[in-house]
Amino acid sequence: MEEHAFHYGLQVNREYPSRDALLGMVRGQLRNILDIAVLMKDGREIDPDGFKLLLDRTSTYEIRSPGADGISASPDSTSIYEPRIDFARKQLESLLSVIELESRGQVIPVDGFKLKNLPDWLTFDAFDSSEILEYAATRCNCDCVFCYNKGAPSSLALRSAKKTAREELNEIKTRLSYLSPDAGIGLFPCPPLSYDFLAHPYFREILRSLREKTPQPLRISTNGRNLTPETIAELAALGSIYLYFSLNTSSPERRKNLMRDSEPQIAISAPGLLREKGIPYAAVIVPWPVNSIDEMCQDICQTVTYVDGCGAHLIEVNLPGYSSEFSREKLFDLDEVWQACISTIRKLREETGCPIVAMPCMYEENLYEERKNLPRIMGMVRNSPAARSGLRMGDVIVGINNVHIKSRPQARDMLYMLQGSNQRMTKFTIQRGKQKLDLAVNLEDFDYPYSREFDRHLGVIFMGTGLRLSYIERLREIIDESRARDVLFLSSSLVKPTFEQCLRESHLFSSGGFKLTVEVPRNNYFGGNIFMGDLLVVQDFIDHIKDYLKRQLAPDLVVIPSSPFSRGRWGRDLTGRVYLDIERETGIPVKLLECNTIYD
Repeated sequence: MEEHAFHYGLQVNREYPSRDALLGMVRGQLRNILDIAVLMKDGREIDPDGFKLLLDRTSTYEIRSPGADGISASPDSTSIYEPRIDFARKQLESLLSVIELESRGQVIPVDGFKLKNLPDWLTFDAFDSSEILEYAATRCNCDCVFCYNKGAPSSLALRSAKKTAREELNEIKTRLSYLSPDAGIGLFPCPPLSYDFLAHPYFREILRSLREKTPQPLRISTNGRNLTPETIAELAALGSIYLYFSLNTSSPERRKNLMRDSEPQIAISAPGLLREKGIPYAAVIVPWPVNSIDEMCQDICQTVTYVDGCGAHLIEVNLPGYSSEFSREKLFDLDEVWQACISTIRKLREETGCPIVAMPCMYEENLYEERKNLPRIMGMVRNSPAARSGLRMGDVIVGINNVHIKSRPQARDMLYMLQGSNQRMTKFTIQRGKQKLDLAVNLEDFDYPYSREFDRHLGVIFMGTGLRLSYIERLREIIDESRARDVLFLSSSLVKPTFEQCLRESHLFSSGGFKLTVEVPRNNYFGGNIFMGDLLVVQDFIDHIKDYLKRQLAPDLVVIPSSPFSRGRWGRDLTGRVYLDIERETGIPVKLLECNTIYD
């Protein structure tokens, strides 16, 4: 097969607002360099804010003069994960603003470039084979009224280059030829569009090619529109497949209305067929108060009861929200709708064998759990070792194999290690009300829908990932390293209660010596009722810090969790903007607190 060429377009002949196009080119080149590199002197980072030309030492020019070079956000989303490609694009565009290319005396029109040697672009990340499938999740055969892609800001939507299905297939095959799952090596990733993989015209060929490359377990997201008996049989034949199945409702009429699915019975019939073929799946529900909250909650009950009877591995209820791009008007009261959903889910957990998770989990925890971050069992996968051991929903794990458990992340880590071990038996110590009990867990005692390939914690389901205590330790180290005495920490409304509890309980912050203020920026970029910390962008942080400076004296240091910049290794947000711009624009030193996303 001929390799797919990774092409990138150019916007040539761009005019700079500066009267001197050559000056604009120099400024653009410097800005481009500072977008992917940090300059050093004597082992210390330096942040230049201007430059002089050798032919005129008397004039100083700002590097980041707003709009000085006319460079806008890249139209290609690759810049988030591999900004060096975007760097090359901007360099070429900058040069082509003042020169023209020739061949044998003839001007050559240029509108793009391609990567010359693909092995130069290999990266060493922890590649999941399922990520390959995301490159084909570019289409959808439903039209959900609540689709979050409809609410994506226009600046994000414009960056997604359109490709034909055949071009996508060729790109995926090229990526597969360079993929080494065991070594974690592959071509640079790029953000997926996150539609329905099974809606792609070549999904069968892609799956077969991927399965030839690796036997690793595969996770597939689908709305179920193509989950016909034939497709399910094909998936079962490939083996080691898990489905995130956005069923959303078991009502044919409601699915027609909410998802614009003209043949709702195909998806509604699929859960039973998946169970027959032994394919584990998570039934995903996005509740939407289309008529009333009562109707929405009633449908949640009916849908949960239905998929529970069809052997679902997990039921995931994604609490609804919308951006300002989705609707400029208020569609519903978020707390009213979310609290109604949570109340319904908590009642259903008492009646079903399938665990039900409300996403984001920390919303429920903040509502109902006085004590945060506990390894309290919220549910268990049916027929899992945990479920068959005598554990109950509400039990708090306080020990595993005589190791004292202090937090939820610690419990998850221990269970993850046990899941991948060859150990046959393990011992849980649990707190059940006022009783402390020891229970033996047989790791080899399980059946469908539990799977050792896809489950990570012996079938135990917690209320989210929780907050690692090591983050608190690292925060103190950052403060000490910076010698800061006035620190502003920017959190999210979901994480803040747990974070503040951990701060109060940590001996590292019991002594004085500095002031630590915790605040929550608004999600202005997305707007609407979006309030997730991981969806904050650079400009949101800049806006909040500038507002803070109107109310308070400037802090010595701003600390931000790294999760909004965790897409790739270049510290970029969803818009492709590097986090260093926060410090550059506010003048306050900024450090990232490395952490994983809590949205799990």
